[in-house]
Amino acid sequence: MLRVKELVRLADTAYPNPSPDFITIHRHDLLRAAVVFLHATLEDFLRYIGATYLPMGTEECLDQIALVGTQDALRPEKFFLGKLAAHRGKTVDEVISQSVSASLDRMSFSDTGDISRLLKGSGIDLETVRDLFPKLSSLMSRRHQIVHRGDLIDAPAGGPRDATPIDALTVTGWLGTVEKFISCVVADKIRQDFVPKLSKGSPEQTKQQQEQS
Repeated sequence: MLRVKELVRLADTAYPNPSPDFITIHRHDLLRAAVVFLHATLEDFLRYIGATYLPMGTEECLDQIALVGTQDALRPEKFFLGKLAAHRGKTVDEVISQSVSASLDRMSFSDTGDISRLLKGSGIDLETVRDLFPKLSSLMSRRHQIVHRGDLIDAPAGGPRDATPIDALTVTGWLGTVEKFISCVVADKIRQDFVPKLSKGSPEQTKQQQEQS
């Protein structure tokens, strides 16, 4: 996040008194780089969530993940028993975790559908972040345009192509959305994982309550 914020700051302060064309191309390219870094931060967080919680997912969830070391990642249900020979001595949990990690390494998040599937498989309540999906979708679409099209606008008859306008306010808004998204996901996992344990109390408190009853 700090790298994104620094790029946005530089876009506002770099290149004092340049020509208008220089401002349009180079200063705004700093904001485009910030968008790419921000999307990478989002993907890195999602992969962390997936690596942590997908291995504990349901059978239906794990059926979508190929066995690590198999070639046909698009058909996770297809592998011969001999493929397990490479995993002799490992526990089932280890094989599942390694398979999930390998799958996540190949995975990209290009729309909110990809995010929804990972969060659902990880046990995250989608309603806690659903209102953020429109802005996240806008961020991911713009990142795709920057990376795959240079953020250029098609021009008729092969004429010169201009860059799509971008501004610091828009990028800062996307940054705030990603920060809120991360906070909501973490808060939901804390609510699920830790609050029930705290409500039960420590083993000593539980023993005292049983003795009193």
